Amino acid sequence: MTCVLVTGAGGPLGVNVTRSLRASGAPLRLIGTDANRWHLPLSLCDRTYRIPFARERTGYARALREIAAAESVDVIVPTHPVEVRAVAALRDAGELPDVGTALPRTRVLEVADDKVATQRALQQAGIPVPRTISLGGPRDLQRAFDELRDGDGPVWVRGSGAPGLGIGGAALPCRDLGVATAWVEHHGGWGKMAASEYLPGANLTWMAAFADGVLLASGARERLEYVLPHVSPSGITGAPAVSRTVARPELARVGRASVDAIDDRPHGVYFVDVKESSDGRPCVTEINAGRCGTTIHFYTEAGFNFPHLLVRVARGELVEPLPEPAAAIPPDLYWVRTLDCGPELVRGDAGFDGYPEAGFDDSADSGEPAS
Repeated sequence: MTCVLVTGAGGPLGVNVTRSLRASGAPLRLIGTDANRWHLPLSLCDRTYRIPFARERTGYARALREIAAAESVDVIVPTHPVEVRAVAALRDAGELPDVGTALPRTRVLEVADDKVATQRALQQAGIPVPRTISLGGPRDLQRAFDELRDGDGPVWVRGSGAPGLGIGGAALPCRDLGVATAWVEHHGGWGKMAASEYLPGANLTWMAAFADGVLLASGARERLEYVLPHVSPSGITGAPAVSRTVARPELARVGRASVDAIDDRPHGVYFVDVKESSDGRPCVTEINAGRCGTTIHFYTEAGFNFPHLLVRVARGELVEPLPEPAAAIPPDLYWVRTLDCGPELVRGDAGFDGYPEAGFDDSADSGEPAS
């Protein structure tokens, strides 16, 4: 039996990684950790420990070492970007000598966690990215409005780092320079935030797993709706309520090229976020390295178990790539969830058509309820 430690086990990603590992049918003993004591009861692991936050490096390292020894942990699967960096640092320092990981090199994680550094690497590789200006001061923001705004459209003002590693969640589409200035100053964001052109097209993700530079499997999806969008100023919360799998060769090509641009020997899992311009041009907005997305259980139910693959890679197993890595996940599968509801896997768009309807105006072309 393999003992796997899942960090952040009481959060959405930790829970969905655990569900995926359970679904593998492999003989696994799952140990969870979480720094938030209120989330401990949400863990689905066999045993769950409360530990210090990863930013408390000494206590966090001590906790993982103690748990690894007490539980004979074979593999650690970190789920939060800060924990990914912390576990990678412990790996590099040799502090978890008998524990396997499937994580990129630390220098790769540092680039991926910095959106500005990521964009610089992508531009050098000729990969389309949104036009972006780092906001060192008010003059930079004025220049962003002058150069990046499309007519009356907004400018996308956001943090330049991952959550927990700077300002990562402060995204706002701004049409007014004064509002944008206030937004940056509210977050103390000069030097830590950036402004980008607003891309109105599809919101896509390409995810892939590698072993020492070899692509093992990949899948892609489109985000269609978000959980509790009204709580976010941008309407985007980072937690998709409705996603669907897609098969787009251009997205797969851009995704693979993006990973290669920051890592010449990718190892572990990466997901590349892409936003389309008004003319359908895919632009890469960020690369998340070393962790799955929160809806990873969707891919498991859709047909491919990435978390279990990562455990096998971390154990040093010789894993053969799929004959067609891009075909790991079939297209046109929908994942529907929201707070305390779902998730449900719906096969094809027709899966939404079998419900009776009432109150619609048959003469209307929009299909919306009659007013």
